[in-house]
Amino acid sequence: MSTPSVQTLILAGGLGTRMKSAVPKVLHDVLGHPMLWYVVDALADIDPQPIIVTPAANEAFRAAFGDRLTYAVQPEQHGSGHAVQCGMEHVSAEYVLVCNGDDPFPSAEDYRGFLDESLVEHADAAVLVAYLDNPDKLGRVIRTADSAFAGIVEARDARPEQLGIHEINTGVYLFRSADLRSWLVQMKPNNVQGEYYITDCLAMAVQNGSRVYCHVARDKWELSGVNDRAELALAASVLQRRKLDHLSREGVTIDMPETVRVDWDVAIGRDSEIRQGSCLKGNTKVGHSSIIGPNTILIDAQVGDETTVLASFVEGSAIGNNCVVGPFSYIRPGTLTAERSKVGAFCELKASSLGAGSKVPHLSYIGDATIAENVNVGAGTITCNYDGFTHAKHRTVIEKDVFIGANNNLVAPVTIHEGAYTATGSTITHDVPPEALGIARAVQVDKEGWVRRKKHGQ
Repeated sequence: MSTPSVQTLILAGGLGTRMKSAVPKVLHDVLGHPMLWYVVDALADIDPQPIIVTPAANEAFRAAFGDRLTYAVQPEQHGSGHAVQCGMEHVSAEYVLVCNGDDPFPSAEDYRGFLDESLVEHADAAVLVAYLDNPDKLGRVIRTADSAFAGIVEARDARPEQLGIHEINTGVYLFRSADLRSWLVQMKPNNVQGEYYITDCLAMAVQNGSRVYCHVARDKWELSGVNDRAELALAASVLQRRKLDHLSREGVTIDMPETVRVDWDVAIGRDSEIRQGSCLKGNTKVGHSSIIGPNTILIDAQVGDETTVLASFVEGSAIGNNCVVGPFSYIRPGTLTAERSKVGAFCELKASSLGAGSKVPHLSYIGDATIAENVNVGAGTITCNYDGFTHAKHRTVIEKDVFIGANNNLVAPVTIHEGAYTATGSTITHDVPPEALGIARAVQVDKEGWVRRKKHGQ
């Protein structure tokens, strides 16, 4: 027997007024992705291009997801039932799986388990339910004396004894599409809000004697839905715990996890350690046996194996194997450091490459520079890459085995050729030949008796 066809319908047409934001609720960031992304990602195995019901102004949705979604518009908000009506014109499959865009918690396994069991039961309608210690404002599942599904009551419409129920509606449903269409036209806004509830379709299914299946979630539910910024923070904490638990099981040490943020797409190799106060965001990847932190920020950064990044900020850059960065250094986008290189304390590198074994030990600015292997850059050195007139940045090239003295100004464009030295305190304005010593500083002059004359007029 062939498997019935299924399409997914995500409800995201609410205005999210409690978020008090110009950004649609489901597009708020949670660990590096819009909240809605987690729903779309979890449903990918069931429907790679789900239908999403959005508000009329949905440009932000299209900017975030492009052609990955099929868009349906809910021009005015009249409840979940009305939102489903708006989306059903795009449904052609035998079954439709309905879920909420503001609920990033169900996993792919949760959706797949619910769908498969419901189809096995030949359900005309089905609902995914779960247990919560504190159901608060969530809809309660009502059962008959023999535990059969009887209906769902919204918290604001519930009687006091019903509010004591801990079995909640997760907002995930499966309907036979033809039946759902007939139930939708029968909905009436007989509730406190004066809205059309999709749960009324389940009640109609029960009344009509249709096969309604109630699937209990496999694990204890932690949350269901996000309505305001406080719940957004709770959502981030739940997903963060899942992410850190996964990393720990894969052999990563998380020091003081309550102080650490690791975005959902971040990858970390085994035996690496993320120390307290660190934040790894975007598409950051860390190799094996590396130490990140404490108090380090990595954004879209690549860090190699056996590398330490201590109390520093790295963005859009790649740090090689067996390297050291920090403390208190700023690695700006476009920087590449090769194996065994070192960027020490209070340094800034931008759009530069640092060759294998080369060192910028402390208190330096290196911008728009190409530094070859085995170079030592003295403390207080800067590359003067901007002339103040053009928008172009000029490059500094330092070839291999060069020694740059402390407190140097390298005025780009300039090349320090292989094996050359530059003297401490020099301002280098033209190329230094191979194995030469470049000296560019004033001759020291001592004025005998100058202090005595200044102080005592002698």
